[in-house]
Amino acid sequence: MQRRPSLDLILKTPEGRFRLGWRLLLFVLVTIIGGGALALVLPANPLYGSVALLLGSVGSGALLLAMDGRGAGALGFYLGRSSLTESALGLLLGTAIALAVVAVIFAVGGVRWAGQEGSALGWLWAGLGALAFLAVPAAAEEALLRGYPLQALAERWGAGAALGVTALVFGALHRANPGVTWIGTLNVAVAGVFLGVVYLRTGSLWWATGAHLGWNWAHGFLADVPVSGLELLDAPLYEGAMRGPAWLGGGGFGPEGSIVSTVLLAAISAWCWHTTWLRPSEAALKTRPLALIERASS
Repeated sequence: MQRRPSLDLILKTPEGRFRLGWRLLLFVLVTIIGGGALALVLPANPLYGSVALLLGSVGSGALLLAMDGRGAGALGFYLGRSSLTESALGLLLGTAIALAVVAVIFAVGGVRWAGQEGSALGWLWAGLGALAFLAVPAAAEEALLRGYPLQALAERWGAGAALGVTALVFGALHRANPGVTWIGTLNVAVAGVFLGVVYLRTGSLWWATGAHLGWNWAHGFLADVPVSGLELLDAPLYEGAMRGPAWLGGGGFGPEGSIVSTVLLAAISAWCWHTTWLRPSEAALKTRPLALIERASS
């Protein structure tokens, strides 16, 4: 039997596929190079930076999927009639969870609102603008972490390890945000688990992006409080302010700094993992995703 060259053994599995570590390294390098090149030609502001990151992550993931004989749609951003439906359902899910967190914090005195000038029409237009403004960053973060990395890790190491690794990275990426606390970092990581579970149960980054967007939009606009320490939005008619101890109200980090978020995000993650309500669409199944967790209907 002919021996394989030593370099080939280091780079590839016995089946001839590049090993997981090399594929993830290639994903990072292509994302950085591609996204960086785009950032050089796009206007210098955070929104266009997110566009560059989104395109770099999607392009990198599509390249690696092509090496496995899969189409770009297997990443989770497949195109079709279900895309809008899944995005809308994810948006409703993320918004509902975020508002539940705010409601509990309000009930214990951790947030209050004061009136300010504005009109209902102005509020409506500002809300739509906020959705559009937050959509690209949400999609970029999903493509970066719940795109190829989560899927490749889940395929090789299993869902639990993949969720843990990507959640830790997600939390670490927010460590430099203003007002961050250890509870805030923990909650961002738990949110990463939640979003990862949503992807693994649906095979859809539309679902995950919608949930991510709904969480940020509900906090940043509907409740008008900080999102991960950032105050990027201002809702007409009222102004939100966190009160009380930071571990309860969230402080300058917003609701994500509250222990209330920890409990509710953990609970909803467990529910999403076990429920049969979340399931992949026919469009998702046709793409042949790398990893998917399906539950049989009872």
